[in-house]
Amino acid sequence: MATTIPNFETPWSEFAGEGRNYDLYRPGYPGEIAKIIIDYAIHHRLDADIVDVGSGTGIFTRALASEAKRRLSIIGIEPNADMAHVAVKSTPRELQIKFRISPAERLPFPDRSVSAVTTATAAHRFDRLAFYNEVARILLPGGLLALVHNRHRYLDSPALSEYHDFVEQCIPEYRRGTFTTAAGTYSTINFYSELYTDLRFENVKVRHWNWDFDTSLPHFLALSFSSSLIQRSAVAIGEQATTKKLTEIFERHSQDGLLRQPHVTEVTFATKQ
Repeated sequence: MATTIPNFETPWSEFAGEGRNYDLYRPGYPGEIAKIIIDYAIHHRLDADIVDVGSGTGIFTRALASEAKRRLSIIGIEPNADMAHVAVKSTPRELQIKFRISPAERLPFPDRSVSAVTTATAAHRFDRLAFYNEVARILLPGGLLALVHNRHRYLDSPALSEYHDFVEQCIPEYRRGTFTTAAGTYSTINFYSELYTDLRFENVKVRHWNWDFDTSLPHFLALSFSSSLIQRSAVAIGEQATTKKLTEIFERHSQDGLLRQPHVTEVTFATKQ
């Protein structure tokens, strides 16, 4: 069970209180990704723990555990106590996942003790130099790093394009295609370039999975408000005005009461030298 302690002073503290909505409404990830990671560890006889860093409410952690089928131990690492508490409550006992509270920049594992490190839609908020140092320290030789990231395919959706238009109006420093940084600002990120130039890693490659899912209006609103972009937009113009604008976007673009949301999951893989 996760220990209840104060949140670390990181950008993750803004998710305090959002764990339940995050777990209920955030989309998951294509199942093939967890399979690739588990199959890699088993094929290369890496039988140590698989660690999901920035595990949030355990959405991707549970996918890893379901695919592992108890053949490997899965551990979720999360700095936000609220998110970790929801992860523990939302995880069936039979998955036997361990959740621990710790920041990505100080991973609580000995040197060369972990088969794989994953992170799902989280690494953009890390101090990645410190995170990569920790990954290089704890991974076994040949161990796998997988940076998994969900993004809107807003070029394929007038609704999501309008959604980002709205956020850009509310948050002047934000531009679509940028991500929240460890400092709380926005920046483009290229995980491939960061890892390709790091001599501690090799076999760096990127794969993409395109997929869609549908939302009702209540789902769309709850999902939106679980995002820091919409939370910050609501601070700028008020929650009522934000809800009104999101409802207008939904009603303008939905069909038969559902709004299709095209997504892409990008995964950057690398192995430890």
